[in-house]
Amino acid sequence: MKRVLNNPLRIALLDDHPMIRTAFDICIKAEPDMELMGAWGSSVELFAELKKEPVDVLVLDFLLGEKELDGLALIKQLRSHYPRLRILISSSLESPAIVKMVLSAGVSGFIGKSHNMADIFQAIRQVANGRIFLSPGLAYEIENLYVVNEDAIHETLGVKTSGMMYEKVKLLSPREVEVVRCYLDGLSVSQIAIKFKRSRKTVSGQKQSALKKLGLRSDSELFKYSNDLMPGV
Repeated sequence: MKRVLNNPLRIALLDDHPMIRTAFDICIKAEPDMELMGAWGSSVELFAELKKEPVDVLVLDFLLGEKELDGLALIKQLRSHYPRLRILISSSLESPAIVKMVLSAGVSGFIGKSHNMADIFQAIRQVANGRIFLSPGLAYEIENLYVVNEDAIHETLGVKTSGMMYEKVKLLSPREVEVVRCYLDGLSVSQIAIKFKRSRKTVSGQKQSALKKLGLRSDSELFKYSNDLMPGV
């Protein structure tokens, strides 16, 4: 059900892809019950603007650029500063483990970027009305996911595995998974330290710990198995 025109839903978008922000801006103009308060490409811009204007629903991309606060850390910070803000995650990482994790962190819904814009607007309306939104397929997969919790998630932030490597990645902590994901994505240890506001020594230690748990002896072996760890790298 759509709101009356004089009381539109106040929507914000955080996505680091300019084309997505542009398309969202164009399409939302055809929704009389919604008003786009802003579409931003960085978490810094988002926090600056949230201080100025109230927002009902934030559509949030799960992964941003290398220097951006993103993922679970961003969700937790948003929940801490704006507990009444309803968050709808929009991501290409349609993994049941990730969805379960972000729901546990307090988001109100998840929709994959494979869905069309009409589906996204319907998800926004459902979230705005205080209901959790999941596509039927994802809801079924999450219901049948055997074990998912923040300390044992093996697909966090886009990491997917198969075979023996699949079993080993389950041993990694969420922070070790973050480091591996970013390292395979081309970031240096120093860049990862800046991104997550950790010391270089801490990140280096997490990387070495991850290598040990994976049974790998070098960076070259890590990249050799990159297709198992993170498709597309």
